[in-house]
Amino acid sequence: MRKTVKSLSCIIVCFVLLTPIAFAQSEYADDWIGTWTVTMNDESTVTWEITHTWVSDTGRSHLAYGIKNPGEVEFQIYYSTFFTQYQYIEADHDLTVYDLPQDLGLYTELLPDGDFQTFTTNPGPYPIDSGYKGTEPPGPNPCVASELLGADDPRLDIVRQFRDKKMATSKAGRNMITLYYEQSDDLIDLCEKNPAVKWSLKLMLESIIPVLYILM
Repeated sequence: MRKTVKSLSCIIVCFVLLTPIAFAQSEYADDWIGTWTVTMNDESTVTWEITHTWVSDTGRSHLAYGIKNPGEVEFQIYYSTFFTQYQYIEADHDLTVYDLPQDLGLYTELLPDGDFQTFTTNPGPYPIDSGYKGTEPPGPNPCVASELLGADDPRLDIVRQFRDKKMATSKAGRNMITLYYEQSDDLIDLCEKNPAVKWSLKLMLESIIPVLYILM
């Protein structure tokens, strides 16, 4: 039990302390690699095959290259560390980042979740609604924060925003998110069996939320 509680403590602390390191080690585009099932605005579905990525010498521009089917349409997902947004555009893979349009109005912004298994979009020129990695819809992620605070607690928004806007923008941060969800089932089970542990973990989480808010 002590080991499990210690695991959550380390995860919460690392969410704060590892943020500067996470940004330094960022690999923004790599998690897009793989097969995606994508729903369009008209509720039809397409498949994306994202095969490889590219990073500029300065580390400021990142590209993921994919093929949309049906149609074998080439596209790129562009990430700039200046705009901190993922932008989708249907463009030939031979085009470099310097050839792509500078007008972000020509792109559709993709909004990945914390562990890069699903995404939604902001409205744009491409009629993309949402997508998930793989060919089977992912199940809901267990979340110990929801168990501790309650599913309707508004403070969960702070935790999720920190996850998505800070931690999820780097490789190290995404690894920490994955670890969090891997541990959540065991921690939820422990909280259900031991109210004292749940109370202690809740106090710990409540004390860290103001720090997360300041860091956003």
